[in-house]
Amino acid sequence: MERTAREKRTFRKNRMTYNPPAMAAPPVSLDYGSFREPPGRLFLDYLRGEGGAARFFEGGFEAQDLAAAATRALAIERPRAALAAALARQQEARGAPEAARDARRLGDPSSVAVVTGQQAVLFGGPLLVLYKALGAVKLAAELEASRGAPVVPVFWVASDDHDFEEVRAVDVPDRAGGVTSVRYAPAVDPSGRPAWDIALDSSIETLLGGLRQTLPEGQLRDEILDRVERCYRPGPSLSDAFARLLASLLPSLVILDPADAALKALMAPVLRREIEEGSPTTRLALTAGAALEAAGYHEQVVVRDGFLNVFVVESGARRALAIEDGVLEVRGTERRLSVADAIAWLEREPTVFSAGALLRPLVQDALLPTAAYVGGPAELAYHAQIGPSYAHFGIPRPALVPRPGATLVEPAQARALEAEGLTLQDLQGDPEALLSRWARESHPEIDEAFARARAAIERELHGVEDALGAVDPTLRAAADAAKGRALHQLEGLLEKATRALKKRDQARADRLRRTRDLLFPSGEPQERRLAFVAFLARRGISLVDELRERLDVHARVHQVISL
Repeated sequence: MERTAREKRTFRKNRMTYNPPAMAAPPVSLDYGSFREPPGRLFLDYLRGEGGAARFFEGGFEAQDLAAAATRALAIERPRAALAAALARQQEARGAPEAARDARRLGDPSSVAVVTGQQAVLFGGPLLVLYKALGAVKLAAELEASRGAPVVPVFWVASDDHDFEEVRAVDVPDRAGGVTSVRYAPAVDPSGRPAWDIALDSSIETLLGGLRQTLPEGQLRDEILDRVERCYRPGPSLSDAFARLLASLLPSLVILDPADAALKALMAPVLRREIEEGSPTTRLALTAGAALEAAGYHEQVVVRDGFLNVFVVESGARRALAIEDGVLEVRGTERRLSVADAIAWLEREPTVFSAGALLRPLVQDALLPTAAYVGGPAELAYHAQIGPSYAHFGIPRPALVPRPGATLVEPAQARALEAEGLTLQDLQGDPEALLSRWARESHPEIDEAFARARAAIERELHGVEDALGAVDPTLRAAADAAKGRALHQLEGLLEKATRALKKRDQARADRLRRTRDLLFPSGEPQERRLAFVAFLARRGISLVDELRERLDVHARVHQVISL
């Protein structure tokens, strides 16, 4: 498209410049409020230090807040020796000696943890999983340097989660420049079972073969997929494969699988109180939810009275516990039991019990000396509802640090955006509308001709309307309707012309679709849709170290990083 001098000046002024890797300046950023579907207002207010969000959290996430949270984390006794031994054993089983050494440091009574976590998503999950892990590693190093005492980064794998549909698939950029969904479909449907109880079967080998064919060829692809195949193979559980892959990429990150029998025993006291007291977390969350709504925010978790925030594995599935008049019911079964019987069951078999969404952070922070939790918008919103439960259970509440958010822009996408004067925000909308705009900008003479025709119809038929109105006022409406029909036909002709122009520039349209698929697939942020292994396959394992250096864990904006 040839631009006039004025258009070129406007383009240079408004276009987004993407940082090359060599630049020392911070990454280009986007305000979260600019997204088509921005995070909730509670998260935005907390991020910006605005509104009434502060009252639902214990401090913010500045340096002084982290220091205060580290001090709070040391205020209660924890089973540190047993915790450190169990975690070190997990890391050693994964062949992660550096993480095992870090796990043992949790036995030091002055040590604290920076924690993050995620469900055990297939092949490691989307980019945001990697950003969370890197955020925890970087923040732990910074906090350790400032306090002069051990700070251990911990990644909590949500292996008790039983939503198979949420973890069975990932999207990857394919060889054709589009996006392909890679979906695990085992021979036996494991729906309802926790991730630790889903053993990978031989179909994972077929799926990995398909992934290799989907991703662009090259040595870097083969290196990362060889690593993935060593983790995802028949036999290990879905959560174990996830943990092994993450451990292989970040050697110093302590990966915690809560399904461990020793850890389950250490978590049991919090679950016991939840059962004995008839779910104080539910009652307190209902009160907190009402306060959130009164302040103009929303409840992240819809709380159902009559349910405990405790699950059990029974009859091959993870099931909720309901309570009525002191009698517990294992939902989906005929089993009924008293509170005393449930406590006895917990003491006998702690491995079949797990915490629900409102109790899990409490279990985590009773077990770990958590100074900070690195989480996304939904997780921070959870915390706004469970804040009162921390005080009730006597557990120190950690500082909540928004996870780093980023979009990775490769050279081809950067060139496409800059050549067309587009921003990332432009890619959130309907690509067909953008293609239409492009087509018409490429041929301004057509838009100009239609504009003249539109003005002529308006002018001439307005004159007809006035003339007829002077003769017979009832004809004015008929003239106006005729003008509307003429303008409608003109717009239809313009649509046909636009379609014809788009067909003439198919290569340009294809480039836009490829660019959008990689940066805003289906209009969603890249970090939430595209698998991080696909980017490692394109850029190499060194991308992990590059992102460790370039991600800003203190940013209050969404970062845009050129590769």
